[in-house]
Amino acid sequence: MSEGEGVGAKVLAERIKPISKIRAAVLASSEGSQDVVAGPWPSGTSATADTVSVASALAGGAPVGSHHLLEAMLRTEDSMAAKVLRALGVEPDAVAAKIDELDPETTTDANPEEAAARRMEIRLVDDEVHLILRDPTTVTNAKKVTELAGGPIQGVGPAAGMFVPLWRSTNQLLLQIQRVLEPEPEPEPEAEGGSAASNVAKVVRTVLAPRLRR
Repeated sequence: MSEGEGVGAKVLAERIKPISKIRAAVLASSEGSQDVVAGPWPSGTSATADTVSVASALAGGAPVGSHHLLEAMLRTEDSMAAKVLRALGVEPDAVAAKIDELDPETTTDANPEEAAARRMEIRLVDDEVHLILRDPTTVTNAKKVTELAGGPIQGVGPAAGMFVPLWRSTNQLLLQIQRVLEPEPEPEPEAEGGSAASNVAKVVRTVLAPRLRR
């Protein structure tokens, strides 16, 4: 709420008017709370650790934004943040839809990596996998390289080694997406409750699977 200009703040501002109601609800829910001076990130509760883990997983390697933290807070069951936001009528699925609708480039959550990723696509055409990148930087670089080479660049001869990291990363991405989309395995009987890592994986699967399917 205090940050103000990120995706998370804009999503909340549309659903809670005035947005200062969040602060009042938090203070009312945590008796005796006092204002504190912002400083280095302190040691947190288990809910904080879960929220940060889920936010990092939702970011998927990109910088963690306020929208990742907002959705992670709502998805962390039984946390203070989830209870306050839901009591104010903020539902996780509605927030997720709004986050996907907003353009981070108009906020302080803008970063070049996520902007480029949002314009990428993997498409299967017959027996060919087409990896499509549309961001201006990559398009400009590709134009320059194909101009210098006089045509498409292929992974043959000495260039084969240059293509290996791209091949490896693409297959790792496809396997990661496959794990998200496949039916969730039945939990082991003795693993009731599950580990923190498995709980985070479950939340990420729940969040990402519907957004990946068409």
